[in-house]
Amino acid sequence: MVQPIAFYDQLQNLKKIENHEKLIVEILRTFTRLCLVEDAYLCRYSPIGFLGEGVISLKQEKISYIHDVRYDIRTLPTIEVAIMERQARYYESQELFEKTSSQYIIDSNVSSFLVMPIFNGTGVIGFIYSMNILEEREILQSTLDCLTEFGGQAGRILQSFSHHAKQDVLSNRELEVMKEISRGAATKEIADSLGISEFTVKQYVKLAIKKTGALNRVHAVSELIRRGIIT
Repeated sequence: MVQPIAFYDQLQNLKKIENHEKLIVEILRTFTRLCLVEDAYLCRYSPIGFLGEGVISLKQEKISYIHDVRYDIRTLPTIEVAIMERQARYYESQELFEKTSSQYIIDSNVSSFLVMPIFNGTGVIGFIYSMNILEEREILQSTLDCLTEFGGQAGRILQSFSHHAKQDVLSNRELEVMKEISRGAATKEIADSLGISEFTVKQYVKLAIKKTGALNRVHAVSELIRRGIIT
């Protein structure tokens, strides 16, 4: 069972980190300490396209980039359930086999799967999973509850960090426009709502795309959601 004092000490340490890259590494390391796993993979999640994208992995204290990893979460019920319910989930043997899509091949050495969503409120921004739980380690419900809480706390820390680090990326007006786009509003609707011309709306969108390094408005919205600037 995870000790409450140790758990909250870990959270306080995360809150002191001022570098984004170091923060996500320490979140991954904290996950491995809380549940005693030998490897862990951190992915970002976008509700646009139900897309999971690899960020980094941790194996035997070695950090690796996994940017080539991409998942359609709808094809992975083991992860999808954790994201939809915003709860850490653990699967073993038969249940793992039954809930893994036939398009994914499970290594013969993998007999269990642990996944923790990273979220803030109702918005999931990522997840961590492990396929290498120590054999002698029993994953109790109390451990899953602790991981669920950690996933929520990690999401809040990441979003708070992203907000302060990126708050100057967009002007208030650009941010208003992108929030409206994220809700599905058309250019004319946004113009009428904000009392500006359609041309001005398009200019704000162009600036937002440029500032986020995105390819188009949908990509820009996805980036802003990923960074926790809009939810």
